[in-house]
Amino acid sequence: MRRTFIAFASALLVVAACGQAPSGGTTTPSSAPSAAAETPVKGGTAIIAIWQEPSTLAPLYANQTVSSIVTYGVLEGLAETTNAGEYVPTLAKAVPTVANGGVTVTGDKIDVKWELQPGLKWSDGSPVTSADIKYTWEIWMKDPKVNTRTGFDQITAIDTPNETTAVLHYKSIYAPYPLNFDSLMPKKLLENEADISKTDYNRKPMGTGPFKITDFKAGDSITLERNTNYRFAPEKPYLDKVIFRSVPSVEVAMAQLKAGEVNAVWNLTGAQSVDLEKISGLTLQTVPGPSVERIELNTAQNKENTDPASVHPVLGDIEMRKALLYATPKQQIIDKLFFGKAQVGSSPVSQGWAAFKGPQEGYDPKKANDTLDKAGWMKGSDGIRSKNGVRASLGYTTTTGDATREKVQQVLLDEWKAIGVEVKIQNQPSSVLLSGSCTSKDPRKLGSFDMVQFASAPGIDPHSTVLPRYHSKNIPTAANCAGQNYTRIKNPQIDTAIDAAGATLDLAQRKASYATALKLLNDAYVIIWLYDRADIDARQDALRGWEPNAWQRFTWQIENWYIKK
Repeated sequence: MRRTFIAFASALLVVAACGQAPSGGTTTPSSAPSAAAETPVKGGTAIIAIWQEPSTLAPLYANQTVSSIVTYGVLEGLAETTNAGEYVPTLAKAVPTVANGGVTVTGDKIDVKWELQPGLKWSDGSPVTSADIKYTWEIWMKDPKVNTRTGFDQITAIDTPNETTAVLHYKSIYAPYPLNFDSLMPKKLLENEADISKTDYNRKPMGTGPFKITDFKAGDSITLERNTNYRFAPEKPYLDKVIFRSVPSVEVAMAQLKAGEVNAVWNLTGAQSVDLEKISGLTLQTVPGPSVERIELNTAQNKENTDPASVHPVLGDIEMRKALLYATPKQQIIDKLFFGKAQVGSSPVSQGWAAFKGPQEGYDPKKANDTLDKAGWMKGSDGIRSKNGVRASLGYTTTTGDATREKVQQVLLDEWKAIGVEVKIQNQPSSVLLSGSCTSKDPRKLGSFDMVQFASAPGIDPHSTVLPRYHSKNIPTAANCAGQNYTRIKNPQIDTAIDAAGATLDLAQRKASYATALKLLNDAYVIIWLYDRADIDARQDALRGWEPNAWQRFTWQIENWYIKK
C-alpha cells in the first residue's frame, strides 16, 4: 500500500537504512506462473489461515506478530521500510531528513517536521490531520496499558501549525525517528474514551489502509472489507474481502491449504515447507526475515509483579545459565527439525546494517556438567542437582499449538535433564503468552516465568528492539508495564552503550555501540539464541500480487493481491 521510494542524500542523516540489506525473497516452485505480465483481476475473497489469534488489534496494545499480519491492510503510519532497507513515506509527503530540511539538529536535540499528504481520509470518511499525529503520541504516553512507549517517550512536545503539518520536538537526538509513528490513531473517534481497551477499537481499529475490519468473531475469523475511502480507491484494493480464519494449529492450517479451503497460510518452518514443496498448485514465499527464536531466562524471582531487584534462586546463578547454553544443541535442532533451513542464532539483530554475529558458545554437555560441578550444583539420587537446598527445577514456557516449538522443548528437556536440571513444560496460548499486556497476564511482563521461548523481529533500525528489551529502565513493573526487558537484566554498561547508539546520527558509531551492548548481553548468558528464522508463507498459485519484503510481514502490500480466475 506504499508507493513512493526515496533516496537519502544527507551524509549527516545516516539513520537511513543503508548497507547490508538482505536479498529479496524467493518463490517456489520456480515453475509457478509469473504475475508480472498479468492484468490483476478485481473482486473476490481471499482466506488466510492463522494459527494464533490476536488478543487485540489496537496498535498501542498489540504485541503478537499475528496482529500485524491482520492490520497491515488496515492501519498505516507516516513511513515504512522497503525490502532494500530504505525509509519511504506512507501517509507523509516525504520522510524528513537534514538534507530536505525536515530535520533540524540543535546541539544534542532534533526537531522533525512531518507533512501529511493532502486529502487523506479515515475509513469512515473523516479527514486525517496533524491533530491525529499529536493525539497518537499523547495517548501512547497516557494510556497505562500500552505495550511499549519506545520513541514516544523521547518527544517533549508536538506543534501543529496547520492541518497537515506536525513538528515533533525530541529531548535528544533520536536516530530511529522515521518509524516512530507507524500506526496513526484517530483523535475524533477516541479522544473522549476513558479506556480504549474496552471499546470496539480494541478489536476493530479504524485506519486509512485499503481495508477496514467489519467483523471479529473470537475463535473463528476476522473479516476485512474494501475501504472505499482509501486514497487509491477505486483502483485498489483488488480484492473485495480478506478473511483471516483462526485454526487451532499450523498442521490444521496446512491441511486446509492442501484441501483448497484457504488461499494462504502464515508462518511456516523450514521442515513444514518441505512437505508443501511437493504439492502442485501451491507456492511457497520465503524471505530472509529478521525473526530470531530464543529462550529468555528470568533472573528475578518467578512471581507475579516480581521485584526486579530480587534474584531467581536457580537462574540467578550465571553458572547455571551458562550450563543451559552449553547443553543446547542448536545445530542439531536445526538439522533435525528444520532440515537445515535455519541459521544458528547469535543475537536479536540477525540482519541489516547493525547485524551482530558474535557467536555464543557451542554445544558441549561435558562443559555444562563441569560448570555446574564447579559452581556447587550437586546431583542427587534422582540425577537432579541442588545447591544450598535449592533444587534445579525450572518451568519452560512457549505457545500452545506450535508443534515445532514443542519438539524443541522435548529435545531440550532431555538434554538439560542429562546435566541435572529438571524441566517442567508450562505452555500457554499465544493470546496470553505473547499479549504484551499485564492485564492479559503475559508472564513475561509480570515476571511469572522461569524460561520462555518465542521469536521477535526488529525493524531495520534495531533501537526499537534493543532499547525496550535490554535497557534496565525498561524492566516491566506493576507501576509501569510498558517495558519489555523480560530477563530483568540490569547492567550499567549495556545501558550506556544502548543510550549512545540512539543518541547519534553517525551510523558507524551506532553500529559499534550496538555491538558493545549485544556482546555484553551475551556475556550475561540471559538469552539462548536458538536460530534465525526465514519468513515462510504458503499460498495457492491463484493468489497473486505478493511481493517480498525482508522488513515487513507478507500482508504488507495486500492491496495488490488478487485471485486469478
